[in-house]
Amino acid sequence: MNNQCIVYVTDVEYSFPTILSALQARKLTSAATDVCILMSEQIDNFGELQGLLANSGVELADAKAALQDSLGKLDGSFFQGRISVSTMAKLVLCEVLPSQYTQIIYLDGDTQIVGDLFDLEHAVAPEGKFFAARDFTSIDGFLHTGVDSHYFNAGVLKFHRDGWIGPEALELFMKHPEACEGKHDQGALNCVGGSSLILMSNRWNFPKQFLHLVNMSSLAIVHYMAHPKPWHGTFFPWGHAESQVYVDLRKSHPLYNVLYRGITLDRMVLYKYRSIRERFKHALQKDSSNTRIQNLLVGDYVV
Repeated sequence: MNNQCIVYVTDVEYSFPTILSALQARKLTSAATDVCILMSEQIDNFGELQGLLANSGVELADAKAALQDSLGKLDGSFFQGRISVSTMAKLVLCEVLPSQYTQIIYLDGDTQIVGDLFDLEHAVAPEGKFFAARDFTSIDGFLHTGVDSHYFNAGVLKFHRDGWIGPEALELFMKHPEACEGKHDQGALNCVGGSSLILMSNRWNFPKQFLHLVNMSSLAIVHYMAHPKPWHGTFFPWGHAESQVYVDLRKSHPLYNVLYRGITLDRMVLYKYRSIRERFKHALQKDSSNTRIQNLLVGDYVV
């Protein structure tokens, strides 16, 4: 049995992009690493979808009851709009995943795997430690102030089952949610992370906001945090190829197509306007931060 897995947790709303990322991960990882998706909600045609994904080497599991047992005590008022309770699932994965998995790689569903994951697979997280990369806010702050911050993003994590700080972060959130500054699981993990954090290169969790500043070939995982999203269209700073993969997935099977969630026309127009504005803004600027951001984000450190 494999002792390492790449795991996603999704509700129905985010199941479509999550499946795309999981299928990419399966193609770009070794057979020694399992790839699985945990559903936090009941989904139509579960059995058929499970079989379809299994044919591609991705395991789909119904984790609704298990996650309810672990997260049902959370105050639902903290999770409204675009934030789902399932975002907290990364904190309790050790209670849900089979005990065979000691090395756990967690990925958000709004990621794309664009490069080989060999180095991340073979970077061993010691007991009580975890790998994470700088958050967008940390990078943005560094570029504007020169002050480096180790505030990390929780969308890509690798940790050892033993000593995972997730339960501690969950307890903090339940008792003192204000300490998390509205960042839910990410805020809680940063509050308790301390010396457990091993900072890794952002090539393993690259914020979409900086795609225009680096060569895509230097990246392994791109994180499309915040809106807009590439499955809704092509918006600066990403290109047609990054959106086309979702179109291709929708065409590949009716089960995938039915899971797609679009956006309203007015939101599409708003995103297009912002995209054009940002593209022109970038074209008019002589950005001197390219070298700094290249070294900061995709430098050769940790993994």
